[in-house]
Amino acid sequence: MKKIFGWVLLVIGVLIIIWVIWTSFEIFTAQRPVYEIFKLSTTQDVSLKKEGGSIETETQEEIQQIIKEQFQEMFPPEFLIKLFNLMSWSIFAIILFMGGEKLAVIGIRLLKIND
Repeated sequence: MKKIFGWVLLVIGVLIIIWVIWTSFEIFTAQRPVYEIFKLSTTQDVSLKKEGGSIETETQEEIQQIIKEQFQEMFPPEFLIKLFNLMSWSIFAIILFMGGEKLAVIGIRLLKIND
């Protein structure tokens, strides 16, 4: 009975490892889209203009707007969302890989006990 259970755990562990490697390969070679954990919201930035503001506050608002535009040019929101999705998949793949490895090791130990 332990031998059968050992083989089952070994096969499941190896299949998990193969699936994680294959899926990661497909994602990072753009054959498969990245799993979307983070999504870009489509809200619009609505700001109310105050009447009769001082020159300092107007200048500060213009500078903030320019900085915001430059930041969006350097790092578009789509790029950051894709980067976060790739990072989250990588972390999840590492967890799955380690879990598959542990299952395979337990299966091998069960097979060695019976010999």
